[in-house]
Amino acid sequence: MVGGRPLPGLGSEGRPAARGLNRSMIAYLRARPRLRFWLLCLATFVAVQSLTRLTLIAWGLSSAPGFGAETLRALALGLVNDAAMGVLLGAPFLAGMYLVPGLLRRPVGKAAGHLVFFALLALLVFNLVAETIFWNEFDSRYNSIAVNYLIFPREVVGNIRQSFDLGLLLPPILAAAAALYWPLRRRLSAALAAPLAGGERLRALGAGLAAVALTVPALAIESSQHFANRELDEIAANGLHSLFRAALTNDQRYDGLYLAMPEGEALPIVRALVAQDNTRPLAPAGPEAGLWRRVSGSGSPKRLNVVLVIEESFGSTYVDSLDNTRGEAISPRLDRLAREGLLFTNVHATGNRTVRGLEAILTSFPPIPGVATVRRAGADGMNSLPTALKRLGYETAFLYGGRAVFDNMGWFWSHIGFDHVWDQGDIAEDGFTTAWGVADEYLFGEALRRLDQHAGAGRPFFLGLLTVSNHRPYLYPDGRIDKPAARRRKENAATYADWAFGDFIERARGHAWFKDTVFVFIGDHGPRVYGAAIVPVPSYRVPLLFYSPAHLPARRIGVLGSSLDVAPTLLGLLGVDYDSPFFGVDLMRVPEGGGRVVMEHNYAIAYAEGGKVAALVPGLEARGYLMEPGPRELRPAPGVDRETLTKAIALAQTAHHMFYAGAYHRWAAPAAGPTPGS
Repeated sequence: MVGGRPLPGLGSEGRPAARGLNRSMIAYLRARPRLRFWLLCLATFVAVQSLTRLTLIAWGLSSAPGFGAETLRALALGLVNDAAMGVLLGAPFLAGMYLVPGLLRRPVGKAAGHLVFFALLALLVFNLVAETIFWNEFDSRYNSIAVNYLIFPREVVGNIRQSFDLGLLLPPILAAAAALYWPLRRRLSAALAAPLAGGERLRALGAGLAAVALTVPALAIESSQHFANRELDEIAANGLHSLFRAALTNDQRYDGLYLAMPEGEALPIVRALVAQDNTRPLAPAGPEAGLWRRVSGSGSPKRLNVVLVIEESFGSTYVDSLDNTRGEAISPRLDRLAREGLLFTNVHATGNRTVRGLEAILTSFPPIPGVATVRRAGADGMNSLPTALKRLGYETAFLYGGRAVFDNMGWFWSHIGFDHVWDQGDIAEDGFTTAWGVADEYLFGEALRRLDQHAGAGRPFFLGLLTVSNHRPYLYPDGRIDKPAARRRKENAATYADWAFGDFIERARGHAWFKDTVFVFIGDHGPRVYGAAIVPVPSYRVPLLFYSPAHLPARRIGVLGSSLDVAPTLLGLLGVDYDSPFFGVDLMRVPEGGGRVVMEHNYAIAYAEGGKVAALVPGLEARGYLMEPGPRELRPAPGVDRETLTKAIALAQTAHHMFYAGAYHRWAAPAAGPTPGS
């Protein structure tokens, strides 16, 4: 007020003139029930998505209290992300109401509109439940794991049916959908029956297109990391957008998204990382040679048979002598065998999916942004452990307890050097199965039968095995262990997996080929991701055991290692000479206190050595952490260590470029130089 008069723009009582604008807007929407109903739907979507976010926050606080004040910022950013995703998903619904109003006014069209609307509400509520379950399993919004599960519905639907009682889940989901539908049903009927005002269609569609255009930068912002705490980034994200993004960026590019360096500087750094006291580069030294090097053996090579057991989700947290803090025995048989074998106690998987484990263990290739090379076009002919053993005269085979079509695994195995690929359909006795395949004991029984068949061929054999029992729904045959199968606990399933492997070794002792066989046991990845770091390194820890009592002395080694190192370490233990482009190294030749790991999580690539971690994230950014041996979580560092960051960039960039240039698949040797495998 000035001199008792209202300021310009205020009404006579000092209220903003904008109230008149608000009344005009309300009147405008009342005259346009279609647009008003669409906005109500948008508000409903945001409300349910916000409830999902609050549920995840409550879940996170219960397991790791103290997200801190930044939780409020995550909530605010989440509202923006939800609104943007709601506009994008609601655009087709808005367009349908304005483009075919005549059809929707008919009885059949009206009934279809109500049915579709109720179904969408049910999907919205179902998504709330599904995201909570997914978060409980992976501490993450939907990611590439969810995408690949959708690609293979047989395993996934079966897994859901065996893991959860749908009879208990569906009624509350449908009831919640009905509770949302009931107060909105009349608004929907009014929207479908209302006549169009002059020019309303063009204005509404134009406004819808403009709103969709505004969502693009908002969703692009969501794709960046905003918090030092990984879980807060996940909470701020919209789960459906995370799902679509994972589906569209599985084959993620490197250049322009991640920190890079000149190619001429990167390759020498990576060559230095893989050089050891028994290696020498193969000429020429230029880029075309990549990482090819001659590896000298012990001079007394052993033609031992090799049986590689890749154990589903068997992280170090299940190994009683390593990380187990649950107060119950989980791995008594593995620990007993470890006392007679060569156990590496500080090895890390390269990712949290089985295909990442296969990529690293079988091809010694590091993770690159997006999906594992197992699922990428161009994996055909990658150099690998079976290829190296075939050059040494081995017969090679892989046996999987599930369907080999899942995750493209069968195609991958058959195109990287395995002579035979067998899966669930080739297992003669399958006395107990789940949605994922046969119980481990039947897989191992088939392995014994196959090994007996090939033992008399006069050639050493390499058999790879991939188990399935240690996976949700955590079902296994009753009566094998002293833990009830009916409880479906992941710890119980891990104990069964331990029993089945121990039983396999005991049964194998009675076969003539046992004495001259080395058994390799490793988890493909840990049971779940935990921790606030962008790449939570400790949760990727897995046991690595080499067991051959007649040839390998018992020993525990604590050097930092990776599943990349399995193939070079095995070939080193065999004492053979070979040529290799592998990114892994022989862990037996890593000095005490040495070693390094590389791994990925949700588009981030981390490299760790010497207690320091550098994580590369999209957007040309990097994060630094401090790492201690064992299961302890990473601690944020005041900055990124330059040397560690340089190695991280060089390794990730070189791997990506080598894969797409085919440099990991072949090598053109000079006429006067040695050739790989000679």
